[in-house]
Amino acid sequence: MKIQTKQYRKATGFTLIEMIGVLAVIAILAALLIPKVFEAINNSRINNAAVSYNTVKTALTDHYAKWGSLVSSNGTTIVPGAGTALVFDKVLLMEGFLDKPFIVKVGDGTGNHVEVMPGLATNTVASVSNTAYDLDGGGIENDAGPVAAAVVQAVITGVTENDAKDLNDRLDGPTLGSALGTDDTKGRVKYAAGTPTTVYIYVTHR
Repeated sequence: MKIQTKQYRKATGFTLIEMIGVLAVIAILAALLIPKVFEAINNSRINNAAVSYNTVKTALTDHYAKWGSLVSSNGTTIVPGAGTALVFDKVLLMEGFLDKPFIVKVGDGTGNHVEVMPGLATNTVASVSNTAYDLDGGGIENDAGPVAAAVVQAVITGVTENDAKDLNDRLDGPTLGSALGTDDTKGRVKYAAGTPTTVYIYVTHR
């Protein structure tokens, strides 16, 4: 009599060593890719701010072409440093030259705006009370010397110093920038050292 026996197949699957190898490869890929992802996100935010800034510049060109003055809108005089001059992006919005107020993806988003301020002849600190700009880094404020009647600047609040420097490098280039921990008062972008900081960006002056 022939006795039948059951044959058992050995279960197949990943061994512990194979699993460790796969996890090691995943960890290496993650270590390589994650910094690139964050870098791409940061570049996107900086580029968004630069695009918004250039949109304001174009809107101001259209505003000036229509009214013949930075400080006039539909027959109303705009006083630098007061009233609607402090929310000038909303004036440009109402005129139809902007599609939305000045909004960027850097900073805390609480105080971003475009303003028209009285021009000053000295450039000692990066603050709202000082609207002189050393545009070419040569030490001559407003690149002209005399006090400008009005300076238009974009303001971004609650910005990390790293983002402020990246934005400066994007708009002015690294040669007009300052090292981290140092006030930047050269070029179109100004900010005081520290985090958070407020960034002031020159648009134009008359």
